[in-house]
Amino acid sequence: MPNAKGRAMPRGPEALALASLRVAGVALRGSGYPNAVNTLRHLRAAGVRIRDQADWLPEGLHLWKAMRASPRAKIGLYARLLLGNALSALRVVVASRRERLITYVPYPAIFLLWWLSWVPKALRPPLVADAYISIWDAAVRDRGLLGEGRWSDRLLRRFEVRALRSADVVLVDTTANREWMIAEFGLSPDAVSAIPLAIDDEALLSLPVSRAATPLRVSFIGTFVPLHGIDVLIDAVKHVQQPERVAFRFIGDGQDAGKAELAIAEGTAGFTWERSWQGHDQIIAALAESDVCLGVFGGSGKAARVLPFKLYLALAAGRAVVTQQDISLPQAVPAPPFLTPRPRPAEIATLLLGLSSDPASCSAAAEAGRRYYREWLGSRGVLKAWQGVFERLHAR
Repeated sequence: MPNAKGRAMPRGPEALALASLRVAGVALRGSGYPNAVNTLRHLRAAGVRIRDQADWLPEGLHLWKAMRASPRAKIGLYARLLLGNALSALRVVVASRRERLITYVPYPAIFLLWWLSWVPKALRPPLVADAYISIWDAAVRDRGLLGEGRWSDRLLRRFEVRALRSADVVLVDTTANREWMIAEFGLSPDAVSAIPLAIDDEALLSLPVSRAATPLRVSFIGTFVPLHGIDVLIDAVKHVQQPERVAFRFIGDGQDAGKAELAIAEGTAGFTWERSWQGHDQIIAALAESDVCLGVFGGSGKAARVLPFKLYLALAAGRAVVTQQDISLPQAVPAPPFLTPRPRPAEIATLLLGLSSDPASCSAAAEAGRRYYREWLGSRGVLKAWQGVFERLHAR
């Protein structure tokens, strides 16, 4: 499509090499929120000129833990998200008068977008929002922080709807989340794209692909919430209890941690649990000591709409992935080589015991997973998706 001066707009890799991007808003980073920082790293490597004007929160801050913290800590976080983004919105509008750059708003994007939604569209730049997953859905339905049906629930939902409708492009992680946001929030289908998440994969890709040890080393890394089906996984551990064949290592914490506590108290054989949050280097070390990584077993609903960061990590590390069949993926991405029992403890236990007796199958799944990651979810997949974003916005 020609631009205003009659020249054809760049397409393909040239759309990145000739692109500029402003980054704005109060943004999350660190091992719990790697997407934005690694997206920018991939874009810089492809030649995109980045003007980073974001206010990055400390790496150790975890949004949902902070929302359960003391009143003083919560007030401080809310003030920074609301007032800090108000200041960022002002800077974006002023900077856009000098140079109208596409502006990327990292997660949690809705706080900056809400302020910009009150600015006439002609005065604000094209906005690309990293929505990832819905703040309202995660706070109300996943974690029960506000209570469904209360005034606070309705207020947050309206806040998010208004914010996301102001974005020119809303980025989410899977096609199922894309369809859910379009239906739930009334977003334009043309404005929502499901693209791969970006992780720091250099060290992961340097790990030797798992060759399956004896006992089979099985890890679960993640937040203990219903989405992950912690009760199903703990029951699967109890079905196995053959530490000479399968050793389980769970890493994480959350509202369903009581189930892991009970398993430890009962002396469940072959089960260890590390409750403290692990940084990126510690997670890599844990993956290096794993043969199999467990995914999500929350059944239908939101569990079937996600492809969590931890599965990106496991694929890049060259580990076999065992997760439920009902998952969703970014747009135009084929099915991954996951091992997919139904979310039933006995079936998961049977599959893991089978892998312990057939290390060649485990290694083959690990090899296939790394190849899949390189082709579809690594930097190649991220940059291909962003090429499409730049081409669409330039064409407009």
